[in-house]
Amino acid sequence: MMKKYFLIILGVVIGSGLCGCVAASYQVQVNGYTDPGAEVAVLPGAAIFVIDNKEAQNPLLAKEIKTKINKLLDKKGYQVVPFEKADYYLLFTYGIGQPQRVTQNIPDYSVGWGMGMGMGCPMGPNSYMFLWPGFVTYAPYAETLYDRWLLLNVIAGKPYREKGQFQTVWVGEARSTGPSADLRVVINSLLIATFEQFGKNTGKAVSTDINPQDPRFKELEAIK
Repeated sequence: MMKKYFLIILGVVIGSGLCGCVAASYQVQVNGYTDPGAEVAVLPGAAIFVIDNKEAQNPLLAKEIKTKINKLLDKKGYQVVPFEKADYYLLFTYGIGQPQRVTQNIPDYSVGWGMGMGMGCPMGPNSYMFLWPGFVTYAPYAETLYDRWLLLNVIAGKPYREKGQFQTVWVGEARSTGPSADLRVVINSLLIATFEQFGKNTGKAVSTDINPQDPRFKELEAIK
């Protein structure tokens, strides 16, 4: 019996340690907008050209993100074509906000345990271990959070190509908040969540969790 309870406690401790090693998911909020006058925002299988973000402070990161967008467009069944053949053009911007220091009260759970003995058998075969409910205390925990965002803008191809006119047919906004300031990595979750709603009018912000172990995340992460 004593061995049984020891294994239970050991399992709880090990389980808690493993949980701490699991990578946290990115929670992303996505809003999709369409032109009310358009029957279809972006035609399925249409030809799309992704325009370079010439205002990017890091042009190499922008080039990396463009490659990832082209990859996702292809997987959604769209044609990635040269500028002069596009039905639509896709523009993208992204960024990260200033760090924000946030303090929260984190619960700390404690569990009591002890040992009992049968009558006349100190530490003998009738000894046993027991657990009793512990108590909860709250400790302040401070962390630095960053607001990360991505904006995709799809415009009609012919008016832009011939007259330089911006006729927006779809806009996708993605935003997440978390402790990572590495936009090069976080952008993968923003892209995946946005392309889940690509071309749709979501009506409101749609929340989705993107796990770093997701094969889609790993595939984008491999693009350098």
